[in-house]
Amino acid sequence: MKEKKKLTPGTILFYLIPVIAGAAAIIFGYLYMKDYLKYKEAADEYADINDNYIKIVEDTGEPADVYDERTDYFPTLSIDFQKLKSINDSMACVLYVPGLDMTYPVVYSKDNEDYLHKTFEGKYNFAGCIFYDYLSERNFKGYNTFIFGHNMKNGSMFGTLKKFNQEPGLAASNPYFYIYTDGQVRKYEIFSYYQTLGSSKTYDDILSEEDYDAYIDRALKNSNFTEYAEDIEFNERPGLVTLSTCSGRSGGNERFVVHGALISTRNPSKGKRLDFK
Repeated sequence: MKEKKKLTPGTILFYLIPVIAGAAAIIFGYLYMKDYLKYKEAADEYADINDNYIKIVEDTGEPADVYDERTDYFPTLSIDFQKLKSINDSMACVLYVPGLDMTYPVVYSKDNEDYLHKTFEGKYNFAGCIFYDYLSERNFKGYNTFIFGHNMKNGSMFGTLKKFNQEPGLAASNPYFYIYTDGQVRKYEIFSYYQTLGSSKTYDDILSEEDYDAYIDRALKNSNFTEYAEDIEFNERPGLVTLSTCSGRSGGNERFVVHGALISTRNPSKGKRLDFK
């Protein structure tokens, strides 16, 4: 009769390691698939919104009334504001950043928490929605308006903003973004982008002209945008929009911001290059 082999710690470990590795692979695979499906669900929703209600119309040539491309050129977007507002009555505007091929509806947030994990259509998703800072004056009337969005791993939402840091020359090649509201389009020129902290002065309120001047000075000193053309008349104190997203590890205090200054507006009823429904 053969003597049974004794189970030594080494033997137990020998058989246990593959079991643990297999279990870990299943768990991580499940988590990856769960994240992938959530990313896809959010991406599909916004793709559907763009396909049906926000359409970029291809330019067929320069109209005769365009004489200064920097201030007079506006991309043609066909936006069904009525339908978008019927889907979400908190709709504020449509943000278009052509240099990043980024187009999203933006909503007003009641507390900057509501849309962290809720999409434009009101569905739970950790991708959330692009939202307007509830502390900023509505309709872009204040000195500086913050618009927030998640830095998603797949590059969706405001995850695309980091391309400005990753691809030198990208901002210089097309340093504009546009805010479309139901009745007006606003053109902003990017003058600064950089990484900062959520507790930094970047998020301070601008309450006076002195605050404004100091804010611009800090933004330019902190900026990674080395090719900024320095053609914005800051002495006239144009309205600012700051696009803000998380940076670094999840839950951390690091932020990435892109500052733009208003350089031109256009009323769709007076411009041939706008096609609002």
